[in-house]
Amino acid sequence: MPPWKKLASSGGYSWSLSLDGLRNKLAKGLEVRVEQPEARRGDEIEALVVVTQPEEMGELEAGLVCTEFYDEETHSGNDGGTSRTTSRATEYESWQPVQCVQGEHSVRFTIPPQGPFSYAGDCLSLKWEVVARGRRDRALDRRASQEISVHP
Repeated sequence: MPPWKKLASSGGYSWSLSLDGLRNKLAKGLEVRVEQPEARRGDEIEALVVVTQPEEMGELEAGLVCTEFYDEETHSGNDGGTSRTTSRATEYESWQPVQCVQGEHSVRFTIPPQGPFSYAGDCLSLKWEVVARGRRDRALDRRASQEISVHP
């Protein structure tokens, strides 16, 4: 099981992961659909960004994002104890604006030919997703996503 799913199932959310969950809950009126959720590096993928409630959505954009989840050893206090924590980093992202009006909006992305491929390991995982987000001033962004699988 990938680390981000382990965290969610164990209740051990990191702060940033729980923020993404909250953004997804705020995504009422925003959806992402990918007809072909499997692709190879270098392929082009098409997604639909569905907007049903454009009010208060903010500036809308769609992106292709690859996130790396990796385990780190952390030291706790003076007792010399260590533990493993899961951290994350953005490995790749490409964003494009989407018109924030009600309806379905087609977006296309090219998966980088030399980019990472999807991988779910015990200490390292790479997760690709198509994301739609409404960026709002002084408020939490709205966010919807669909995971895709990228093959070598």
